[in-house]
Parts: sequence; structure tokens; C-alpha cells
Amino acid sequence: MKVTGIIAEYNPLHCGHLYHMEQSVKQTEADYIIVVMSGDYVQRGEPALLDKYVRARMALLAGADLVLELPFPFCCSSAEDFASWAVGILDSLGVVTHLSFGSEAGQAGPLLDAAKLLADEPEEYRQALKSALAKGSSFAAARQEAFQACPSREELPVFSSPNNILGVEYLKALLCLHSPIVPVTVRRAGDGYHETRIGSGAYPSATALRRLIRAGELQSLEGLVPEAVLPLLLRGRFLFPEDLSPILNYRILTALSGGYERYAGFSRELEGRLRASAFEALPWEERIFRLKTKNYTYARISRALLSLVLDLTARETEEWRGKEVLFSRILGFRKSAAPLLSAVKANSSIPIIAKMADGERLLSGPALSMFQKGVTASHIRQAAEAGKYGTDMIHEYRRQLIIL
Repeated sequence: MKVTGIIAEYNPLHCGHLYHMEQSVKQTEADYIIVVMSGDYVQRGEPALLDKYVRARMALLAGADLVLELPFPFCCSSAEDFASWAVGILDSLGVVTHLSFGSEAGQAGPLLDAAKLLADEPEEYRQALKSALAKGSSFAAARQEAFQACPSREELPVFSSPNNILGVEYLKALLCLHSPIVPVTVRRAGDGYHETRIGSGAYPSATALRRLIRAGELQSLEGLVPEAVLPLLLRGRFLFPEDLSPILNYRILTALSGGYERYAGFSRELEGRLRASAFEALPWEERIFRLKTKNYTYARISRALLSLVLDLTARETEEWRGKEVLFSRILGFRKSAAPLLSAVKANSSIPIIAKMADGERLLSGPALSMFQKGVTASHIRQAAEAGKYGTDMIHEYRRQLIIL
């Protein structure tokens, strides 16, 4: 049995994602595709455009056989943590033979070279990185400079492209785990990751699609997303970062007396900057731009603010980060994937939660606390969505698996 793993957000799923899935099957001759997908929040530190159940259905409609949730908080963490936990889940299943990811490089060699460098961290690399950071370079730019300063390294802009960065982290995670999973990469087709406009190509960026959706131009999505996915978007209940602004402004005021530095992602400097604007009721993105500096990127600040909204402390994240992968949760599967599910059940070294009640029964200690924190985080997203659209919330324990 050949099983290919894909790590994704699908925020939202578009034709470029479908192309990647099709090419992955072709390159690896996969019998099954397992997707490890972000839950209700994404790596940028924002609520996902659509909830995880809708996006899991999209993944299954596009060809996935099994969709697993990347647990909170690692779905909205740094590239290193995001990749480490997602790869760790795939490795723990005991059935995955390949990992396929998209990249701007389109070739695994330079990415693997960079991954080995990051895994080993030789002295020449550490000194070059330290020197670049001292000059005021961003961490991504400093890593690229340090990488190219080391002998026998190809001059490829590995760390300047988002998919390349994640690809390197996936490969580093495989190396650190001594995993037998074989990595393959598919060259990213279509518009660039950060492109905000819809171009003439068949594969626009998810960023451009979110802007289209935000503008209410849903009919323009036809031809830009898979046909089977389009109806889900046309009737979608979308959530944007600013929909969390009232909760954020409330949390900034209520947490002020105790300080912000105890929350994940906050430094003393960032806490001081937030204190200076604590009594200003600002929209989510405007607040980030007020806090943004050369050393603090948009995503880093957004993740810190999200940790404040979701009451995620630095102590909790450090405790969970120090553990091996603790569990994963099934969001949906195809009925035709019964042999795959049986193989996962027989070979997985971690608990795979199919029913929410199993979480309380199978997990304990840090795993249970992470599971419970994830449930609360999902409820907060649901509350924001219910308030926006005037609908009722559904308790996580009553949500049904997506089965096609």
C-alpha cells in the first residue's frame, strides 16, 4: 500500500491545490492520500476563512481519502512548529510512504541541503546567522544570507519563498525523526503565494481568492476553484481577522493588569508596545500594523494576539512543544478508504480521535489539556461566526465526521 501525506490549510482549497494533489498521486503512485489540515485557525495567526469541517469536505471532494486535524496550537505556530507537528503526525501513523509538498524550487535537492544545514547547525552557519541578525535583517533574510555564506551551498533563494520555507521545515522534521517517509515536491504553478490580484492564469493564490471573497465577488470564483468545491464557497459563512476584533479589544483590557508577556508569542518589547495602545479600540489588522516593526513581522504579531484572544500561555506552548506528537483527530474520510483506516488503526503509535468523547477517554496529562484547549479555541471561532451570521453555535462534541 502506497500512502502519500499532504500538509495543508486549504484556506480556501483552489485549483492549484487540486493540481498538487493530482501530481502527488501521479509522482508517488499513491493508493491513498492523507491530508493533515489546520483546524479552525491558520499559521498566519488568524481564524480560517471557513471552519475545519467545511474545509475537510473540500479536501475529500478534491481527492483526499482521509483528513486529520493538525491540533491547536500548532496549526497557528511558526513554520518550524507547524511542520514538526504535521510531519510528526504523518510519521506516527505508521502507514505513510511519501510526503508531497509544493515548492517554488520544484526540486528537492537544494531544499534538502538547507534542511540538513538547519538540522546540524554548524558553527559557520550559526556565526553567519548571528552576524546577519545583528545587521538588522529579518530572520528569513538572515537565514538566507547565512545559508549562502556556507561553502558548497547553491545560490537558490530557499528562504525567500513561503512554500520553500515550509518545504525545508518538512524535510528537517523528517531528518530529525529519522523517518522512512520519502519526500517529493511539486513545483508551485500559477500566481505567487502573496499575489493579491487575480491574474490570467488558472491557479490564483489563496490570498487573491480571500480578497475576492471579502469583496463579496463570489460568482467570480467559478473556474478558479474545483467545480465540486464551488457550491461550498457560494454558501459559505466566512470569518475574517477583523471579526475577532471585539474579542481582542476586550482581552487586551482584561489582561492588562496581569501583563501580556505570559501569553505565547509576547516579548517584553511587544508587551510594551501593546500597552501603549491598549485603550484604543482598533480593528485587528490596523492594530497589527501599529505594532509592526522591522523585527516583528505581521504573522508573528498576529499569532501573539491570537494567543491572547484564546488564552494560550507561553508556559502551555512550551510544555506541549517539548513533547512528541500526542494525538490527532479525524475530520473526515471516504468510505472507500476503509483499508487505509484499518491500517492506521493497526499501526499508529498515537491516539487517533474519531469521536470527541474518545478524547476524554484516551488522553491524559498534556495531551488532554491540549485537546481541551483546542475545543475551547474552536468554540470561540464558532461564537464569532454565530454572532456574525445570527445562527446557533454547535458544541464540538456534537459535530459529525465528514464521510463521503
